[in-house]
Amino acid sequence: MNIMKYKFIFLLLISLDMSAALIKDYVARYSFKSDEISINGIRKLTTQDQGYELSFEAKSMIAKLGFNSSFVVSEDQVISKGYMVKIKPRFVKRDQSIDYNYNKKQITSLGRNSWGVEFDPIESPLDPMNAQIQIRLNLLKGVNEFSLKLVEMKNGEIQDNFYKVIGSDLCVVGKIEYECTILKRNREKEGRETLYYLAPELDYMFLKIIDTSPEREQKLELIEILSLG
Repeated sequence: MNIMKYKFIFLLLISLDMSAALIKDYVARYSFKSDEISINGIRKLTTQDQGYELSFEAKSMIAKLGFNSSFVVSEDQVISKGYMVKIKPRFVKRDQSIDYNYNKKQITSLGRNSWGVEFDPIESPLDPMNAQIQIRLNLLKGVNEFSLKLVEMKNGEIQDNFYKVIGSDLCVVGKIEYECTILKRNREKEGRETLYYLAPELDYMFLKIIDTSPEREQKLELIEILSLG
């Protein structure tokens, strides 16, 4: 790798773009429903010393879920650092942790799905959570149709995901009404469709996500904003 490429990666890892300040820290209560489970939890976006952390934690009498993504933002581009999934009861065996090594150009996964793949740091592939921050940054810039590269959790394959704004709708959170932008993602190979409902008034915070595939339907929905900014 030449000196310029080292310098590029170094800047990606340490610089925080001021435009990222448009995405405010928040704490909010969400409900998560699937064919397997219905549970409420807390979703947080927090600013760290050199980056950000987006997490979702939920628990009930029979289950506990934890998702955590760490990343930085440089020039409106999300740069992944790590992603972790923790699910109990333990017999389900769905814990997984993913690490990005930009010097070795490798992504490795341990846990439920163990694998290692090479990647191009310039492409900056995203995880399922920090992709949502990139979506918000794109919409804030007025980009209504785009593609993102995401890491497939099962095998590390880096896939192109295509998104397009398809309309708007009224969303209600508690007693508050928000005009929502509807963003659609298609993954035709899997017969999978995801609809995102985002509020421009809240810098495109996710109010609802509905993910439908031949195997199951999953829904994440905002119940209450506990703090913002």
